[in-house]
Amino acid sequence: MSTSLANILDDLDLFQRFFDFHELECLSTYMTIVSAPKGTIIFREGEKGGYMLILIDGKMEVSKSGDGGMHLLSYEGKGRVLGEMALIDFEPRSATCVASSNCEMVSLSVEGLEKLVAEHPRVAYKLMFVLARLLSRRLRRTSGLLADLVNA
Repeated sequence: MSTSLANILDDLDLFQRFFDFHELECLSTYMTIVSAPKGTIIFREGEKGGYMLILIDGKMEVSKSGDGGMHLLSYEGKGRVLGEMALIDFEPRSATCVASSNCEMVSLSVEGLEKLVAEHPRVAYKLMFVLARLLSRRLRRTSGLLADLVNA
């Protein structure tokens, strides 16, 4: 199973620049494949988060509560990472994710990450570096949107 999961990871832009195939085989042994039918609430805003997901097939809706109810933030597709903030900072989920189609995802739990760190620190470092770059891009985009709103 880990080789086929490594092939799936190798097909994602997220990993292609930083990981060789052997490292993806290693990483994949700490992950599991999860399926969810359309309409499944993957996680809710405010819940404790103990895992992150990488969407490998299907589409997700990401929403956040605010004045007047839930507000759609984005639609996410193949290769998108969801829930990584809760994996890193142990804070409650910042948004709600719902499968808007049948979905397949790769899951990495806190326990899996801790085991990866202990057993393969170089691979864990690379993963955390990739997640830091992802979070940085998202923060830059959010800062730009906020500046546009303030200046409007």
